[in-house]
Amino acid sequence: MKVTISTLLLVFSFLALNGCSKVTEPQQADIAVFEQFLSENPISSINPSIDIASIYQPGDPLFESVLYIQRNLWAEAKKQLEPMAKNQNPDAKFWLASITWGTGIKNNPIAKKLYMESAEQGNPYAALFFSPKNAICQMYYSSECSEKWVEKAQKLFAEQAKTGNVRAVYYSTILKPDLTHEQYISAIINAAKNHYYYPLVEYSNTIINEENPDKDMENIAAKLLNYARFQNFVPAIESLMDYEGKYDRTNSKLFNQLIEQGMTVGSNAAWKGYQLHSYKSSSLSDTQKYISAKATKYFNGDDFTISITHPPKDKKALIVANKKAQEKADSVKRVIYIDGAHVPEG
Repeated sequence: MKVTISTLLLVFSFLALNGCSKVTEPQQADIAVFEQFLSENPISSINPSIDIASIYQPGDPLFESVLYIQRNLWAEAKKQLEPMAKNQNPDAKFWLASITWGTGIKNNPIAKKLYMESAEQGNPYAALFFSPKNAICQMYYSSECSEKWVEKAQKLFAEQAKTGNVRAVYYSTILKPDLTHEQYISAIINAAKNHYYYPLVEYSNTIINEENPDKDMENIAAKLLNYARFQNFVPAIESLMDYEGKYDRTNSKLFNQLIEQGMTVGSNAAWKGYQLHSYKSSSLSDTQKYISAKATKYFNGDDFTISITHPPKDKKALIVANKKAQEKADSVKRVIYIDGAHVPEG
């Protein structure tokens, strides 16, 4: 299956905001540190449970709306977020702003107001949005981008870190102006030990996305991605899909395993790969191709192949096909892996 996968499409990421300086640049000495971490925390197969540090759990007020955002169903998310934002929920304001900027000239001032209010009400991600290193802020709200917001974000994270919030512990650390490389690597490992794998994935991506990476560094990066992948962390799965694609291994057994695993835990990239493969497959019937396309549309609204597949002409057969598609979409684990530092673009 030859599929181009675009992963980790983010509004902004803290690694980018923090700058790829000597402090955050991968070093050969990191290999030994990460090898020790992997030896002390061995895992060589997919965890039967999903053990990641999600920002919201089922039942939390923002769970459904953020899950919609994760699945690119932004219209549904907006309907749920707007009343919460009107009720002065700073987190709802942040998420609503995140799906509002860039959707029209009239909407950009609305997003700015929401971000500002969210930041002033204590959301550190909203404050950090106005970092002068955030390209989106510079593009849309350049007059508001200031280091004062980075300082505010760091202080807010530091306060949250006192409660043991794993994200706050990590970001309050890496936003320190006197951060050392050793502290940076330690922060990545501590985050992973507490089931927050984005820092580990971002570090690894820095290496594997190089045109000609050092082989030893590339090897440790792949090991780290597999570690997070075995924990069912979607961004790691998608990074490995990209990694396989980089070396033209999209027909490999591993790539197909990544697609299968990714679909189970909610990877949009895996579902895109699935529907394209199904459409191109000569071994599937028209009805089977329709079911895969319809299931993808149910899951995340992606209707790329639905218009070029052929639904059953018989009414009863169509009802059965739609039911099978809905069941397949509903079988996806309802787990949130995005967070305020990693908001997918539409």
